[in-house]
Amino acid sequence: MGNGAAAEAGKRSKPAGRQDRSGQEAVTKPTVVADKIDQLERLAVKANEAAKDFSDAVKKAAEASGYTAAAIRALVTARVGDKFEDKRRSVEQQLELFTEVGE
Repeated sequence: MGNGAAAEAGKRSKPAGRQDRSGQEAVTKPTVVADKIDQLERLAVKANEAAKDFSDAVKKAAEASGYTAAAIRALVTARVGDKFEDKRRSVEQQLELFTEVGE
């Protein structure tokens, strides 16, 4: 990126926001965020706590089962998502490649 792009970026009076369906920059509304910030912060704290609880539970299951935490996490997230069959197919293909092509 040359100096022209940096100079052009410096001319903006405010950062670029989201775009609507037609590609036009959306009108930003800081008051909407300000009105919801307390709830968003509470939810962020809960999400962080839930992520830590999930991670701890996966580690305990890994220790007790002998499987790696990554394998257990992949299984659980595939089961609760909507792409379980896609993930299963991918894992089967990886196994085949590791078996047939691996060292």
